[in-house]
Amino acid sequence: MDYTSDGDSELEAYGSDTYALLLSGDIKVMHDGSSYKCPFCSVGNGDYNIHELLQHALSVGAAHDQEAKQKVDHRALAKHLKDEPAKSHSPLLRPIIMDPQPPQHKRDELFVWPWMGIIVNMPSEYVGKSANRLKEHFSCFHPVKAHHVYSKGFPTGNAIVEFGKDFGGFRNARIFENQFEKNGYGKMGWQEKERRGSEPFGWIARADDYNAPGAIGDFLKKNGDLKTVDGVENEEKNKNEKLVASLSSKVIEKNMHLEALECEYQERTVSLQRMMEQREHQLQSYSQELQKMRQCSVEHTQKIVDENKKLRFDLQSMTHELDARSKELDELAAQTDCDRRKLELEKQRNATKSNHLMLAEMEYQKANENVRKLLEQQQKEKETALNNAKKLEEQFHVKHNLQLEIKHLTGKLEVIKLTPGNETSETGKRIAELTEELQDKIDEMEYTENYNQGLILQEKKAAVELQEARKFVLDALQDLGGQTSDKAHIGIRMMGELDSKAFLNVCRKYFPNDDAEVGSVEICSKWQNEIKNPEWRPFNGKELEVINEDDMKLKELKEVYGEEAYAAVVTALMELNGSGSSSGSRVPFPELWNQREGRKAKSKEAVQHAIKLFKASKRRR
Repeated sequence: MDYTSDGDSELEAYGSDTYALLLSGDIKVMHDGSSYKCPFCSVGNGDYNIHELLQHALSVGAAHDQEAKQKVDHRALAKHLKDEPAKSHSPLLRPIIMDPQPPQHKRDELFVWPWMGIIVNMPSEYVGKSANRLKEHFSCFHPVKAHHVYSKGFPTGNAIVEFGKDFGGFRNARIFENQFEKNGYGKMGWQEKERRGSEPFGWIARADDYNAPGAIGDFLKKNGDLKTVDGVENEEKNKNEKLVASLSSKVIEKNMHLEALECEYQERTVSLQRMMEQREHQLQSYSQELQKMRQCSVEHTQKIVDENKKLRFDLQSMTHELDARSKELDELAAQTDCDRRKLELEKQRNATKSNHLMLAEMEYQKANENVRKLLEQQQKEKETALNNAKKLEEQFHVKHNLQLEIKHLTGKLEVIKLTPGNETSETGKRIAELTEELQDKIDEMEYTENYNQGLILQEKKAAVELQEARKFVLDALQDLGGQTSDKAHIGIRMMGELDSKAFLNVCRKYFPNDDAEVGSVEICSKWQNEIKNPEWRPFNGKELEVINEDDMKLKELKEVYGEEAYAAVVTALMELNGSGSSSGSRVPFPELWNQREGRKAKSKEAVQHAIKLFKASKRRR
């Protein structure tokens, strides 16, 4: 099979198609009215005259380093350019020199609107071809469209060129007509010449062309109307006046709406300021009233304490008197039987009175305890009320600030949107940016809240898992003997448990050496029970990390047993409060402990130590 002959035939057919497209005008060669360009080259494609473009096409078509299709396209272009000068004898393809001044016309003269130009007696090479080629030739007049005129489906050799509806198009149409008239190819030349030859003629379409019979008249009636220049000008003027009136009414309406919004904004601002002043006044009144209640409570408490002291002193005085009376009765016991019976009766009465006094003392102590509990409960309720007031105030501030910010941004956006003269792309862009920024902040706040909730859940879950892991390691160390080893780096320490050695030095001052250890154990046990008592809270309010040094029991402990015992009890209290027990009870608990550094052991250290003990136990086995 001869592949070379088949390839040559395909290239020859491709070149024929390219030439046909160039001839019909589908592939454009003319760049403007007097220059040309190569439609097949994208690099280095400047403006050529017809001879330069022909030389370019011949050189590329004969080059050996070009592709076959490029060479065929340029050969077709060279053939088209060689044939072009032979067809350019007609004035239609001659260079057009525009006259910048259009001719004058009568103001009441009727023209076809949209403005149209008529071309008759076109050369045969343009008849039935692409109208784009015709439009390209007259591009210096800025035509909108070009149409071939057909009669019964066949081209008539005439064409219509549209120039638009504005006055710029009318000026271009008049210059188009003047160009033909200067060369003697206008409407009068068409009517006067009997033998017209092959030259085309052109003029602007008027009323006589519109009303004339034939294909041109039918096309003009179908696609245009008759109007004077003054009529078109008046229509444009009326449209502009209506548009200005409509825009003015809209501006007035928007100004009124803007004034209403400003008034409403001012009213709301004044209302908010008034509400803020009222809120400040209420907060001040509430603070003053709360301060008065607190002062009255302190005075009432002090009064009750003073009365209790007085009652206790009176009871002690009466008890001493009864004891003295009992002694006197004992001295008189040797008297007569009658006196003895009287004395026994008197003793029974004194015993009854003494029992009554003891019961009264017990009732007094109970009442005193109830008063103390009542005062503590009252103090807690006051603290709760203060905390709730603070939280309410903080929430109100946050909510109020958020409302003010939202109203301020909303008012600002409304003012920007409705301000007359601001309907520009820059203002719209600014409004969009502010809206997007506000939405981004709201989304960011929601995302942060959701993210914080997720972090809290993760933290809780991690804390539970870590606590379970530490408990597992602690149990493992207990099984492996980590608690009893004194030389071990990591061990187990009972947090919150007192050591009797802290009280031993004090007991040696008051007891013999043999009884000092027993006494220190008893005192240590007593204070351990005091620590376990949940009702004893020697802290500053709800701050469990700060010891109240004015606590009566702690002051007594420091005065009686010294600084060492006081430090041991305070350390035990802080260790038990640091455990975070939800039940409120303070019970000693085991904890992983770094014995070298005297601190809680890290989970990593405890695990490594447990693994070390486990390996050592396996080696012993």
